[in-house]
Order: sequence, then structure tokens, then C-alpha cells
Amino acid sequence: MKKLLLVLSSLVVTSSASTIAVSCSSKVEKQKIDSIERFLTTILHSKEDDQEPWTNDDLEAELVNQKVDVAGGISVKASDEIKEGTITNKQQSILFNGNGNSKNGYKYTGSITLIYNFGGNKPAPKKKITKEELTTTIIGLQNFLDKIYFKSENTVKNTFVPNANIPGTPAEGLVFKTVTVTILDSNQPTDSSIPKLTKFKISGTIGIKNNDSEYYQFDDDVAEKDKEFTCEGTIVDPVIIEDTVITETIESINNWIKTENFSDYNDFKDKLLTQQKEILANDQIAIESVTNSAITENGANIDSIYWTNQVIVNLKANVGYEFSKEVIESEQYKIKTEIEILKIQSNPLKWHVLTSKDEKYIEPQFIQFDTSVNASKIQKEYLSNQQITHEWNQEDDKAQQKQFVESLDIFTGDDKDEKISKFVNTEYFTNTTAFNYGSDASENLFKVDEVLFFDKTQENLNNNIESVLGETKTLDEFVSTSNALTRTTIKNTQNISYYAVFLTKDSNDKYKAANRTLNVLLQQIAVVD
Repeated sequence: MKKLLLVLSSLVVTSSASTIAVSCSSKVEKQKIDSIERFLTTILHSKEDDQEPWTNDDLEAELVNQKVDVAGGISVKASDEIKEGTITNKQQSILFNGNGNSKNGYKYTGSITLIYNFGGNKPAPKKKITKEELTTTIIGLQNFLDKIYFKSENTVKNTFVPNANIPGTPAEGLVFKTVTVTILDSNQPTDSSIPKLTKFKISGTIGIKNNDSEYYQFDDDVAEKDKEFTCEGTIVDPVIIEDTVITETIESINNWIKTENFSDYNDFKDKLLTQQKEILANDQIAIESVTNSAITENGANIDSIYWTNQVIVNLKANVGYEFSKEVIESEQYKIKTEIEILKIQSNPLKWHVLTSKDEKYIEPQFIQFDTSVNASKIQKEYLSNQQITHEWNQEDDKAQQKQFVESLDIFTGDDKDEKISKFVNTEYFTNTTAFNYGSDASENLFKVDEVLFFDKTQENLNNNIESVLGETKTLDEFVSTSNALTRTTIKNTQNISYYAVFLTKDSNDKYKAANRTLNVLLQQIAVVD
């Protein structure tokens, strides 16, 4: 209480300093009592005995004790009617009257009524569980039993016991109050490859968890019959899947892969999962998941228009079947295989597009190959193997890069050399390659003279890309038959991804296309001369 006194005293003095003006006659202006509502409320709720209401005499004495005003300055009228509080067990209404006027020295005028909450906090209201929630809980339990199969009678009896949580989609707070398990009929198949199925029934009533009755209660219109349930489930004696079944499954998947063309990894995944019943043709096994492992470069496949993509197909046992311990330990259920894809979807190569004086410079020498990223590393290997690119001069890469930048005619002026030197030491040349810049023209190299860019949202994207790969045509023919953009016609080059195909010009003014497409991300860089 003393601590409160000090705090409130300082607060009241501060408030008075900001609101009381002294005239030349030293006459004190009165404050309205509602200006100190927060202080009065604090005093009300600092009562040491918070189980009892205030009396008028005790509260007026406390106001004087806390130096809110002198005796007689504030009179109170504490209500004798004690009501149930909103957040506490009890509450009391108290009227404060400021007795200040022009004829006395009291500080406050006017009146304010405040509520004193006491008697301890009321418990939170119980959440009511409705008939609809009970119905949903029972339906959810049956749906659960339709999807889940149990391996033994003991597992069933240990799962469905009083006060146990209800599987499925139970309403909050509900458990089994009473539950009985009854074993019903079972089949005994003559074929040992077919699992034995045994039906069981669970029946009983739904209740509220033992320790949660103070938090939950059933709604008023919930009858005892609404809490009753009867559901059925299945016990399965699983059959161990033979090794020959797994071997046949692997062969089936690989044979299917050989007959299909895939535009990308997702195309493969979607087709495999959608068609798995027809592909596997076996009731014992299904595909659980498919994982994209890595892009690889196969030397024997270098002239193909397709990239080699390693994938992992994870098998799972269907209901009623199990893999043997040996299969699980050796992970024979994981099938590692390869597919061929037209496009690489992930991790596009960052390609900086230089802009200067309303000109764009879309040069492959500004493609960055992050060799720590699988897709980037493999695309670089492909370009190197096809002699489309090679590294910058290893003896003096900066000198060659300076020559290249100078050939672009971006930088001018007497300090051109200084500008070029500074630019080639920026991050824009990190992880880049020369793309045959400066190579002898007589060498049998693929020099990038033009680029076809394919908008990833265009119609017939895959067919359009395939129609140009490895082909020789005029530039107009390439563009008209594939709806591709060129370095001249492309407009959007700011942080947007395209599929790109490099073209090299021959002696007949025709262009030969590379045999694969790259995944690139164009990013504009403004260069100031």
C-alpha cells in the first residue's frame, strides 16, 4: 500500500502540474474528478482484503491517505447492492463526488461512478458440446475405421477403452465414456496370397474427459441417446510380399518409362501417380511417393534433345500386405531409376541483362553457373561438351573480359579503360564463361549468334521447343513456327524466367539450333557510362 501511495502521489502531482493554473490572485482552478479516473480505479482495486466490498468511511479515509485530496474534498457513496461481476465473482458500484467550489480549497468538482470488481476471478465459461458435434465425432470415427486396418484383436481392445481419445475428427474435450469391442465374422481365404479379414464392432457412449469437466459440458438439448455410437472396423492378418513381386514392379515401372516422353519431372510424376494401377498391375503394392534426385550428363546421350533426370520411386504395401524385414532393411522398396525430360524446371541459370542508354545487351557471357547447384553444373557441362562455351582465358581472364566488354561499346570517354576495369571486377562476371568469345573463327565451335526465348506460359510450349531443337532454318522460320522471341523482340527482361535455345549462324545465312533448351532467369542491370 505504501508503494502505491508513492506512485499515486507522484502521478497526482504531475497531473496537477499540467492541469492547474495559478492566477495573479493565487486562486486555484478546480479539476473535474473524472480526470483522475485511472487513479481512483487503481485505489479501488488495491484493497488488501479483496473478498469484501468497500464502505464509505474506509474508502474516503483511503483517498485522504493516498493524498488524492484532504478530508471532505471527495465524498463517496458505495452501493450496498453487491452484484455478480462480469469477470469476477462480485462487483460493487461506487459514486465519487468532488466537493470543490469557489468557496473552498478542495481540488475536484463533479462526479464519477466506478465499478469495484472483487471476490476473485470467475471461472471461464464452459464450452458447450452440441448434438451436431457429437454427430460429426461419430461419423469421423467410422471414416477412420474405414481407412485404418488393425493387425490384431489385442490392438483393437487396447485402442478402444474408456477415457481414451476418439480417433477421427472428434469435437474438443470428447472421449470414450464406455466402449465395448465385439469380434464379428471373418473370412478364411483359400489363396495364401490374399489376407484374412476379420470384422469387429465397437459400441458405447461418448463423454467428457475425466479432468475436463470444469471446461466442457453438453448443450442443454443433448440427450443420452445422442451420445451413443456403434461403428465397425477390420482386423487384417497381413501377407508378406514376395521378392518376385518387387522385382516385377521395378521392371514394370522401367518398361513404362521407356515408352514415354516427359516434358519435365512434374510431368513424369503426375503420369506415374495417375496411371500407377495400370503400370503396376498388382494389388499388393502401390506408389507412396516420388522424389526428384538429380540431373546427370550421360556422354552416350550427348546428342539427345532430352536431359537425364535421376528419380526415386518409393513403394508401399497395400492394406493387408507387408514388406519383409529384409526388404525394409535393404530399402528394396526404393526404386532408383532415370527418366529423360525436355526441360529442367528447377534452379534457373541467372542471366544478367545489361541496360545502358535505352539499349539492352543480352549476352550469354553474363550467364552465371553456380556449380554447387546440380542443375546449373550439369547445364554448364552440356554446353562445354557441345563446344558451345569454354572458360575464360586461364592465363589472364580479366584481360579477355575487358576485351569483351570493350567490344560491346557501352563505355566511352577518356576514362573508358578505367570504367571497363572496374566493371569486370564486379560480381557480374562471377561463375561466367566465355561462350567462345575470341576463339579462332576456323575452329569447329558453336558460337552463339542468336537466342530463342520461350515464354513459359505460351500454348503448346513443349511442342514449340521440340520443333526447333537441332534444326537448321532461317531466323524468320524459327520464330514463325515456334512463337519464340529473339534478343531483338523480347521485351520483359526484368526478373523473369524463360526457356532458351542457342542458335549459331552458318555460311548460308541460316541458323542451326542447339539440341537442348536451358532454363534461364533474366535480371536487368543498369550500367552507367
